[in-house]
Amino acid sequence: MFNSFSLLACLCLLTMAPVVSTAQPLPDSTIAQLKAGIAGFKDRYHTPGMVVAVVHGKEIVFSESLGYVDLENKVAATIDTRFPILSVTKTFTATMFMQLVQRKKIALDEDIKKYLPEYKGEIKSATESGISFLQLATHTSGMPRNTPADVNFAKQIDRWMLNRTHYESLEPASKKDLLRSLPYIKKVYPDYQLLSYGDRLYSNLGYSMLGIALERAAKQDYGEYVVNNICKPLQMTSSGMGTESFGSTVVAKGYYFDDSLQQFLKTPVFHANSALYAGGMYSTARDLAKYISFQFDTSAAASKVLSLKNRRLMHSLRVGWKPLYPIVLHEGGMVGYRCQVAFYPDLEIGWVILTNTTDFEFDKMNEYIGKLVSAVYRKPSPVMAKFVGTYRLQGGYDSLRIYMKDGQLYSTYLEKELPVHPLVANGYNRFKAQARGSYNIGYSFVANDTDGIKALVLGQLTWVKEKE
Repeated sequence: MFNSFSLLACLCLLTMAPVVSTAQPLPDSTIAQLKAGIAGFKDRYHTPGMVVAVVHGKEIVFSESLGYVDLENKVAATIDTRFPILSVTKTFTATMFMQLVQRKKIALDEDIKKYLPEYKGEIKSATESGISFLQLATHTSGMPRNTPADVNFAKQIDRWMLNRTHYESLEPASKKDLLRSLPYIKKVYPDYQLLSYGDRLYSNLGYSMLGIALERAAKQDYGEYVVNNICKPLQMTSSGMGTESFGSTVVAKGYYFDDSLQQFLKTPVFHANSALYAGGMYSTARDLAKYISFQFDTSAAASKVLSLKNRRLMHSLRVGWKPLYPIVLHEGGMVGYRCQVAFYPDLEIGWVILTNTTDFEFDKMNEYIGKLVSAVYRKPSPVMAKFVGTYRLQGGYDSLRIYMKDGQLYSTYLEKELPVHPLVANGYNRFKAQARGSYNIGYSFVANDTDGIKALVLGQLTWVKEKE
């Protein structure tokens, strides 16, 4: 949103929640640094309350809850406090999309016209609008950021931020008004416009269009579908639809720190309305930790929710998520709140950050947490012996040998031209051989399922390791 940034019953028994496991705990020194850093970021960005949870595999290995989620009544933040997760909701909408693709209800690149006839598109066709589900899910449709029906919503935000105009709530357009606006909306950007990797032409409108089309394709209310097909199977029992307190569901209150007054001001509540599909969910740090664990869970239960292949497709092709190597993430923000979910797929670690403040920058905090935690869980240096062997170029055109001498690796590749120097480690399963001056030849070994080696990528070619 706003950015200044009974199968189910069986699945519930196969919980994918972070549980007590044999995962390596964080050292006390790392925990101390995390606590000190998080407290520092809380003060720096003036958030009344802040909850952080760090995950490794299926386990929460660290959590910290600071401050208040209701300043007036001194209600302390906890790992189970519900926060609006705003645009992180988009990742759930995207997961719904991939589920329906996996279940063959829709096709990945199917045109949305069948399910969203209100959008006329810019081509004259009774069956096509010129926009696919995939384009909406990857922010490549060319749609504007928001519908013009949200003009009052935009003015509400600006008036509150500029003048503190009194509003009980900030409200995007109703679903009815959004649908009425669709025939008049034109693309702002070209289809699949080339951008820097990790960037995108972000569209809340596109995700609302996607969500409405998906619920029609599923023939089920969006909220009911997400809760029943994603939250319940993942044991996310404190997550659901809504961005404000209702009934027995209490959601953290939002605040804005006024520099001139040096005090917190309570912000109007946010009614999602047509933005439900793009930013209308609430959750907790504990539940979102389960959601992170799901991203790299290889169990049969996880695959029933969504296959690992499709989850990886989402991470790498920006379906819902934003890849920012080496992490994958999504932020959420609105007047009164900022949140983020981030994870390293390769290391199976991640973290949740939930705050109830309007302005909060995550880049430095991601760097801080990532550096501390990845150092603990980074894979150990590879055992050199596993690289030794003969590698044959695909098609049998050439071969080379990796051998060991005095505990170091050597290569026969261009052995007449290159000096006899050992290969130097240059990353996990990666080495380099110094050739001339600053020019190096890189060796990137490809692991098999048992962490042995099956191939070598060298000189932009693939060399397959022969069985011994």
